[in-house]
Order: sequence, then structure tokens, then C-alpha cells
Amino acid sequence: MLDHLRAMAVFSKVAEAGSFRAAAKQLGISASVVSHHITALERHLDTPLIYRSTRKLSLTADGRQLAVSAQAMLRAAEEGYEAIGHKAASPVGSLTVTAPAVFQYAQFVKRVAEFMKRYPTVEVSINFSDRWRNLVEEGFDLAFRIGPLRDSSLKARKLVDGRQFLCASPVYLKDKGEIRKPSDLESLEAISLAGRPTAIRLTGKERGAQRQQVRVPHRLTVDSGFAARRLAEEGCGVTILPDFLARQPIAAGALVEVLPDWSVPTFGIYAVWPDNPGTNTLRTLFVDFISEIGK
Repeated sequence: MLDHLRAMAVFSKVAEAGSFRAAAKQLGISASVVSHHITALERHLDTPLIYRSTRKLSLTADGRQLAVSAQAMLRAAEEGYEAIGHKAASPVGSLTVTAPAVFQYAQFVKRVAEFMKRYPTVEVSINFSDRWRNLVEEGFDLAFRIGPLRDSSLKARKLVDGRQFLCASPVYLKDKGEIRKPSDLESLEAISLAGRPTAIRLTGKERGAQRQQVRVPHRLTVDSGFAARRLAEEGCGVTILPDFLARQPIAAGALVEVLPDWSVPTFGIYAVWPDNPGTNTLRTLFVDFISEIGK
């Protein structure tokens, strides 16, 4: 088997490139050497892998099956090699990244700043936007998203689970009576985030406590977590905020946690990227660095 791994790597490139000549160019060898490896592999397996003609080639059924395994093998080897290689070498290159606008107020920015200082030969372009971006069509190398994810064609890595708080200003709550149980929320108004469920799900913090779901009336919907925080501070209603947005105003007394004996669901932060052949060493390095936020 070991004697044929090189031939499988060459075959993988042929299957990916669609021709001997294109594969030879990518590998830095001659087309005749590529042909030699493919022929040797076919003889070893005693089955044709590629149908050849003067104009084009196509994979046989066995060839298509082997190509999946060969490409997975090569990708795993490249990822392992580059994961070690980027630790020793000074990375060079550029990344285009998109992240939710609310990340401007999170630890994310501090980690990016530290990354840029540590790797002065790297260029990073970050688009902070709450608009969903198509990575492939818009040419992004990487996206950071707050789950749940909706595009299964992307590769994803979960970085951290974040806590959320149900918040309102003390001035707003003053005339609303005591909010002691989830059903009391129905006397309030919610500040909703566009695209998010309007019902509020709550779980009691005591062992064995049941989950409840409450539909809180709402007239105000925004597409920015920071805007939701500011509107809550101004007394427009109750809202759910991630910990990195809620922590400071709660400490300052501008907001208070509503129903502190109940918790709202956590949220996942993910790094996602196109499932392209090969790897992107700089992307891996950047994701590894940013992932330290949760540690």
C-alpha cells in the first residue's frame, strides 16, 4: 500500500483537475510521469480508473469511488502538514472575513488586534454586518456566525457557547409590577431581533425545573444587538442580549436581569468556511487564534 500512496495522490489531482496536463502543472511534474502513475495504479488494482480519449478523460465507476478516498487522504495529509508548518513559519497572505456587527463590541476585536500584532505580514479584511453573506458567491474565506447554522454545504467549527440574559431597564420595570414567573412577561413588551424567534424560551435554574415558552407582545424589531441594548436602556421593553453586550450595562445599573432564577438558551459561535479542496493555512491559524476567546 505504501508504494502506491504517491500514485493515489497523483490520481486525486487528475480527478480534481480533469486532465493529465492540468494535474501535471499543479504537481510540477510532466504529463508522462502522471500517466505512468495512473497506469501503475490501474495495473495494481487490476481495473481501469480513467477512460481516455484524444480530447478528454472521464472516470470509470471504480475511478469515481477511488477518487473520493484519494482526495480525502490527500486533504487529511495536507491539513496535518500545514497545521504543523504554520507554527514554525511566519504566515504571509490575506484573509477576507465576515462577522456579525455585534462582534464589534465583543472580545473578538481584541483577539483580532492581538493577531495582527503577532503576525505583521498578514492582511485581514473584516466585514461587520448582520446581513447573511454567501461566502462562495461573495468571495469570503471565512465567516463567524451565531448559531444555529443554516447552510450545510459549509465546513464549520464551534468555538464557544455564550450565555444570554433577559434584560430591561429598572425604570421600565418600575411601573410594571413584580415579574416573578415567566407568565408575568406577558405584561411587558419585547424588543425583538429580526430573524430570531419572537417567543422567549426559559428554563428554571433549580434542578428538575420545567421549561416554559412565553410569547411576549412586541411592537419593535431591530436588526442589531447593540441597537436592542440601547433601546432597552431607554426603557422600550425587555430583550435578550449576549453576555458580552449585557455585562457592562448590568454592572452599571442601566439594565437589570429579568427573572434571574430562569435562564434563556445559550448561543453557539461558529467559524464557517467553504468546503473547497485543499486547505487554507492562514485561515486555520486565524480560527485557532480567535478560538482562544472561549478558553
